[in-house]
Amino acid sequence: MFGGAVFPAGGPARCPVQCFRHLSPRESRYLVTATLRLPTLCSLISPHTKMSSLLQIIDLHNPVEFDELLHQRDLCGWDKMASDIEAWRTAMDAGTRAMFWIVPPSLGHLPLPDRCAGHIALVSEMSPPNEELARRDRSILYISSLFIRPEHRGGLGRKAVQALESWAKVPPYGSPHCEAITLTALDRRYTEDDSEEWGGVWARFGQQAPKKGSSTEDWYARMGYVKWKSQPMFDEQFLDGTKIKLVGAFLRKTLRE
Repeated sequence: MFGGAVFPAGGPARCPVQCFRHLSPRESRYLVTATLRLPTLCSLISPHTKMSSLLQIIDLHNPVEFDELLHQRDLCGWDKMASDIEAWRTAMDAGTRAMFWIVPPSLGHLPLPDRCAGHIALVSEMSPPNEELARRDRSILYISSLFIRPEHRGGLGRKAVQALESWAKVPPYGSPHCEAITLTALDRRYTEDDSEEWGGVWARFGQQAPKKGSSTEDWYARMGYVKWKSQPMFDEQFLDGTKIKLVGAFLRKTLRE
């Protein structure tokens, strides 16, 4: 549901970010969110050691890591089939997606998969291609598939996004020439506007409306991401079978030189 956005757990989007916080199961999917087949030790070679040690590259050719990612995607509720993980592995091998485990310091001493509190991705080519969101030359990169296990929520998502921003300038995942990071998320009006068109949709999904102030769009805005447009993008269906395309927000953050 809600393919391509950055959302939290149990929610929609072909994950673009944060599967945590006080959101309904459906809204939580909207959080936003790539991988090269490189050893986990790559986390040690970054010049941004303190921040990027939070992120360790995923190796989806390792059955243990494949199964753990599949388990976490099942908890998230979206992109949860083995075929989804296989498609990500293909993109990682092609160098258009870099995917990382989120490993907080308190878990760093544990073996796989126990140390993996969540995951996040950095994408350099969308499917289908969309150069507003990501470019193969890595001048623009897209955050996708952010998920934090429920027991580790409470600030870890923000730290993971900040760490990923530092990776955006580091080959082979990013590029020194990366100008911006983008993401998509459910439009904030579904959380903040009580009208039938916006907040009223939750009842038609059989869901309780999320708490005001909890929108994913606003969460990213507080980290410096700026919306440049909204447009219908997430195909959904109400309980009565009526189909709807929910509005997504396109956000962008310019990186410093």
